[in-house]
Amino acid sequence: MTRYEPPTQPLEVSDGIFAWVQHDGTWWINNAGFLVADSGVVAVDACSTEARTRALLAGIRAVTTQPVRTLVNTHHHGDHTFGNYLFEPATIVGHERVRDGIRGWGPPRSAPFWTDVDWGEIRLSPPMLTFTEGVDVWSGDLRCEIRHLGMRAHTDNDSIVWIPERRVLFTGDLAFNGRTPFLLQGSVTGVRRTSSGCSRSNRRSWSPGTATSVHPRFSSSARTTSTSSSTPLEPDGRPG
Repeated sequence: MTRYEPPTQPLEVSDGIFAWVQHDGTWWINNAGFLVADSGVVAVDACSTEARTRALLAGIRAVTTQPVRTLVNTHHHGDHTFGNYLFEPATIVGHERVRDGIRGWGPPRSAPFWTDVDWGEIRLSPPMLTFTEGVDVWSGDLRCEIRHLGMRAHTDNDSIVWIPERRVLFTGDLAFNGRTPFLLQGSVTGVRRTSSGCSRSNRRSWSPGTATSVHPRFSSSARTTSTSSSTPLEPDGRPG
């Protein structure tokens, strides 16, 4: 079975803002990101295994000696959260249902649902700072707007991280570039509405939570035909 190695270098999508893009976006392989400032690092999502999360941390250290002070979880799934503990003592931020979801899912497991995974040492570390609708985190002078979009989509606890000054958007798994969205815990209607709203945002760079590409223009594979008027900061509030 092919094992896709984690990257060694992050991709800078704007000055001081980096995407961590992992090949090939299949089971338990996610994308992440981080922002670097003189005050420290704000990271967006961990990875699924000890080795992949340590590779992400090494990628951060390759561009800065600043410590990671804040880790944002875009949702509770383990490919984005099992490595949380390796960011301690950073403050872990997430929607209140991210905390519930991590604790409810429990430790990682492979078969019979997925092929065996070399998890390494994993210790659950759910967010200690939670919100219901949104919260702002600052990376130096850059405002990072973390928003729950008000409906079930990929899960019931998805949030985006929007940096308006740079027009950079981290979607978590609200967008799968070139992949069919995984919606076992979500809603087709909700994904259509949220991704349509994100696609009409005035963003310059878009970082999907899964799959190999990060483009300065919105990937056609994630476009929808939804009639929702949502933007990343204006959820329409309709249930999925």
